Amino acid sequence: MLVLLILKFVVVAFFLFMFWRRPSVNWGVGLLTVTSAVLLDTFLGTFNREEMLAQFGFFFYVIAGLLIGGAAYWLFSLFQPWQLAGKASATAPATAVSPPPAATTNPDANIHFSPGTDETGTAFDRQMIYEEIRDRLGREDVLDLLFDLRIRENEVMNVQQDMHQLIINMMELTAERGQTGQLALAVERILTPPAPEALPRLEKISLESPPTILRHYLLAHYDLEKLQKTAVALGIDWEQLTVTSKKSKVRDLLHYLYRRNRMDELIALMHANDPSGKET
Repeated sequence: MLVLLILKFVVVAFFLFMFWRRPSVNWGVGLLTVTSAVLLDTFLGTFNREEMLAQFGFFFYVIAGLLIGGAAYWLFSLFQPWQLAGKASATAPATAVSPPPAATTNPDANIHFSPGTDETGTAFDRQMIYEEIRDRLGREDVLDLLFDLRIRENEVMNVQQDMHQLIINMMELTAERGQTGQLALAVERILTPPAPEALPRLEKISLESPPTILRHYLLAHYDLEKLQKTAVALGIDWEQLTVTSKKSKVRDLLHYLYRRNRMDELIALMHANDPSGKET
């Protein structure tokens, strides 16, 4: 009995940790489902199970159905990146010419993407976009791409995944969504970031502004100290944000606020601290 209780606690603690580490709908549903199932099982085990089931009646089957549905949704979200990876493998045939011996160590030497179009019908060389991302961008840059394109990390990432597979998943998902043109533009913005004077003035920035504009504005006009003061003013634990670089801090701060529908608070604070639109 004690072992089972400890096991339940470990499972709930795991889901709680994952939701805290990466807040998202699928981990939120998973945490709610597991916690509800544990509480229900504990309640039935504390009292007479048969008597409680009789009192619940049909309502028990409603609860059980909701729990099963929540578990199914969590499993589907968890394995969605693997489905994208399978699509990428199916649409990326190997070349007919054998690569030179030195290329055999390159896991993506035989990956080829067919040309694609965006939602306007404009054609793009997806192979060239893929090679630019693969050869010129680092992992932090790819995470910035996901943010700029409003792609949730859990849609293209899984626990055991290398950089190569992450890029393939992103390429396939943007093609499915008709975002190939947006991806090409986002890559160019990563390679050649806009100059601070080319960004919109602060008074022009609002909730309708694209995420990439907000990200570039904070990178251009805020140093780490100013970012930390902004996070503290918004009640955000600065230490919980990624500590690897300024880029990751900005991205994590915006992710945190977008997921909680608090971007209006950030923009209001930016205007309040700098109403003229000039850096203080």
